[in-house]
Amino acid sequence: MNNLAILLQATNRIEEAEPLMRQALEINLAAFGEQHPNVAIDLNNLAQVLQDTNRIEEAEPLMRRSLEILDTFRRQTGHEHPYFQQANENYQALQRAMRSNEPD
Repeated sequence: MNNLAILLQATNRIEEAEPLMRQALEINLAAFGEQHPNVAIDLNNLAQVLQDTNRIEEAEPLMRRSLEILDTFRRQTGHEHPYFQQANENYQALQRAMRSNEPD
């Protein structure tokens, strides 16, 4: 489901991608719990869709939570999750977008 949502996002079918990403997040939350790296990835993917639809304020807490989960994974395992760098880059891009949207 998440892969289909990513494909829809990549082909600018954002309206179709968002509900699928929300469903994928709910499924992984139920299956793995709030601290699982798959949930972090789903949060980040959903946040990117929200950013693509200029809902930056809604996206920011999701991306921040994604990084928190992946940081907890690192502290618990002693290893950085393979998705951490991508999630961090996405968060930095979101921060830049937020700054550019601020009134002068």
